[in-house]
Amino acid sequence: MSAVAPQPNLRSLGASVSARARLRPRARTQWLALAVALVVLSGVVVAWGLGEVADRVSVVQVARPVRAGTALTVDDLTVVGVAYDSQVTALVPAASLSKLAGRVAAVDLAPGALMQKGMWRDAPALLQGEESVGAVLAVGRFPAGLAAGDFAEVVAIDGDAAAPRVTVRVVQADLDDEGRLVLTMAALDVDAPAVAQLAATDRLVLLGQPVVSTP
Repeated sequence: MSAVAPQPNLRSLGASVSARARLRPRARTQWLALAVALVVLSGVVVAWGLGEVADRVSVVQVARPVRAGTALTVDDLTVVGVAYDSQVTALVPAASLSKLAGRVAAVDLAPGALMQKGMWRDAPALLQGEESVGAVLAVGRFPAGLAAGDFAEVVAIDGDAAAPRVTVRVVQADLDDEGRLVLTMAALDVDAPAVAQLAATDRLVLLGQPVVSTP
């Protein structure tokens, strides 16, 4: 007697096919939603990146150390991009870098510092045959009350006989927080290099000159 093969349950088979048919559109919808979310996220990231680029501005930065009282040169400065903040208004735009050449540093400038208003002063007015020399003098190396328009005698602190002993005119003088005198002097062009050498080697001393009134 031969065995009779079981007949498939058509109702169960139809239900399984119908369930798979319902799952496919649902899965396809989920993948589509995920793809749309990724596209939107990519757009947000790109827009944020473009916004960051648009909000950066080029400003003037100190490239190498500059002592207070020293005239600035183009080589002392460079340009750097920084994030723009509408509340920051004192920074110097890159286009104005060349305009700082010849200005006098009002404070010691360190590499990496961003140039801001108040960090320099206008170049002093010089007479024909004069050159400006900057210096920072410790307390005791200058007469008290020295101010713009005064004359002073330059000597070397170590008493070097070969050092110049010349008269300079004070163009600008200010005391810093440590009591040091930050000044710009006008010296004859033949004396300026020697005076600058004394200032650069921290050997410069100023002696007061009496004011002679004219009748």
